[in-house]
Amino acid sequence: MGKTVNSSANIRSKTGYSVLVTGAAGFVRTHISAILKRHDDCVLGLDNFNNYYDPTLEGLVKFCWKKVPFSEKDRTDQPTSLYIATKKAGEEITHMYNHIYGLSLTGLRFFTVYGPWGRPDMADFFFTKDILKRKPIPIFESGNHWTIACDFTYIDDVVKGCLGALDTTEKSTGSGGTRKRGCTV
Repeated sequence: MGKTVNSSANIRSKTGYSVLVTGAAGFVRTHISAILKRHDDCVLGLDNFNNYYDPTLEGLVKFCWKKVPFSEKDRTDQPTSLYIATKKAGEEITHMYNHIYGLSLTGLRFFTVYGPWGRPDMADFFFTKDILKRKPIPIFESGNHWTIACDFTYIDDVVKGCLGALDTTEKSTGSGGTRKRGCTV
């Protein structure tokens, strides 16, 4: 079932950091790894290439879903998809490691990240395709006919934020910290 790691690399970099990047094949972390390498950091990438969901099942759920995507009355502490549940579980595991082992950990949340090497199933690709075909872009509304908005974040801005979090030497409580180097992308 599981695989055992029998040995690991002793990674050292004379000019930068040694960084383990988990989920390294993902959109955001691919960009982060590339920038870290450009900064002469030694990067060890780790990923699991198994799908966490069946795309055909996801399409069926979307086809059958009659509810407006979300409303002000929806609870935010109960994940509405497997993907969101994995993010929530990661946050809970992080809190546990902080509590039990005293590890100083930082969590970052991104919303609809777009840019080069992006996934073709994301909104910006659908919007572009519809615009090129001169098709209207659907706008979702709540039950009160309020337009439902979504934030979009360019990948370089996300990478700058991640590098900024990585380069903080002191535990930050939202008030900032001391950086070891700039976050030029």
